[in-house]
Amino acid sequence: MVRIIFTYVLPLALPTLIYIAWTLWVRNKVRTNRAKAKAEGLDVEQGDHTHVGDYDLKMPWVRLVFAGVGLMMVALVLSVMLSPKNPEDSIYVPPHMDGDKIVPGQFLPRNQ
Repeated sequence: MVRIIFTYVLPLALPTLIYIAWTLWVRNKVRTNRAKAKAEGLDVEQGDHTHVGDYDLKMPWVRLVFAGVGLMMVALVLSVMLSPKNPEDSIYVPPHMDGDKIVPGQFLPRNQ
């Protein structure tokens, strides 16, 4: 389950989550700057770009989807490259029952 989250879900969702966090941070900064300007008695209505509506950002869904798919492909390639490999000249023994016990699948040297 953890592998599925790290190789499929997280890479697809990460660009969107980062973008949403950045958007919230920008809007918060704008509100803070606007409040500071009002507290100092400055006129904030003269096109100084401190109105939150000036930063009403649209979600770039196409870019976010492409970034997510790209990250997912990188994660899948890395999972293949970094996963343990079977030793050369070995055979795979599938899972089987040994009496009352389930023996997991494994790679064994060919001479066994």
